[in-house]
Amino acid sequence: MKTIKLSDGNYPALLREIFDPPGILYAEGHVSAVAKTCVAVVGTRRCTPYGEAMAFEMGRELARAGVCVVSGLAFGIDAAAHRGALAGGGVTAAVIAQPLQELMPVKHRALAREIVAGGGVILSEKAAGAECYKVDYLIRNRIVSGLCKAVLVVEAPFKSGARNTATHALEQNREVFAVPGRITDLMSAGCNDLLWKGAHMARSAADVLEVLEMESVARVVVAFEGLEKRLVDLVREEPRHAGELAELCGVSFGELYEALSNLELRGLVWMAPDQRYVVGGH
Repeated sequence: MKTIKLSDGNYPALLREIFDPPGILYAEGHVSAVAKTCVAVVGTRRCTPYGEAMAFEMGRELARAGVCVVSGLAFGIDAAAHRGALAGGGVTAAVIAQPLQELMPVKHRALAREIVAGGGVILSEKAAGAECYKVDYLIRNRIVSGLCKAVLVVEAPFKSGARNTATHALEQNREVFAVPGRITDLMSAGCNDLLWKGAHMARSAADVLEVLEMESVARVVVAFEGLEKRLVDLVREEPRHAGELAELCGVSFGELYEALSNLELRGLVWMAPDQRYVVGGH
């Protein structure tokens, strides 16, 4: 576990700018994950299959574009967003309301380990042994939005923690997005209200990336051909070691590393901690 003080150089820069940043953050994993462009993907614990699928897809495509997906490790939308980011070969950060040693829900401790193993981080402002109350989940939400350039609400009823996160985001001058739902669906009432009040509509991750002036990998890939395009296509399918890439492409290691270096400079691929190449900027 790492302790990060507000005065430390590795304290997340955007979070330092908010009105009430935590004086100390406790971290498990790779704090550098939140030095990337971050987008929060949040929503209800009692999500519909539609909401869960959208959260997974949003998380995956944002991660593929080099975004760190931030959420709260709760059931429903949060967990789907984290899993989507991992499936996209990217990194994700979870901000929890309890001390790290008492991470909840217990069923998501395995997911927390996957997040750390994938280059992500678990964060809390609670010291070991500190009491945790229901209101702490709402207080925690200011950190979720504070880390990010944007907050995307995937599915949420009118009164919800996700709406609370969006409120924090507006106060912090962050962009707010919402996924539209049918006007008769109670689980989309919060999203539809945010859209009515001026939030950006998110039909896909590309809508978020466009507002943030980032390009998705899918858009950039068409701009080049040959070995570099083949390499991006392969690591989009799944993370791969250099030896496997050389074999699949039928090239020497010299040719391979030259192409990979060009792709890394463009922010299209990077080497994960397990020495496999994945899509997205580091």
